[in-house]
Amino acid sequence: MTAVAKIQSASNRPLDLSHAFIRRTSLDGASLVNANLTKADLTGASLRNADLRGAKLSKTRLEGADLTGAANLTLDQLAEASIDADTKLPDYIDRSTLKQKMRARRGKLL
Repeated sequence: MTAVAKIQSASNRPLDLSHAFIRRTSLDGASLVNANLTKADLTGASLRNADLRGAKLSKTRLEGADLTGAANLTLDQLAEASIDADTKLPDYIDRSTLKQKMRARRGKLL
């Protein structure tokens, strides 16, 4: 049996993990609602069944991360992050649609 700690900020404000180095960390089942993960390095991390509603993923590294079963994750959130072929996406996210959205977003930034 695996124990899962509740992840939240001490002040009940959204969790701020911006710029955090949390590679290969298990955040399975974590509530990351409205969390700031901007520029965080989650390479190889496991976020299985995590709730990512409203989480900020701008320039977040998700290469090789496992997002299987992640809840409330949108194409817009993922389009701001960095993923690769080894990133496992939730079933409701279509990789080809996500790639198109990422290309369109990058085109607007140039």
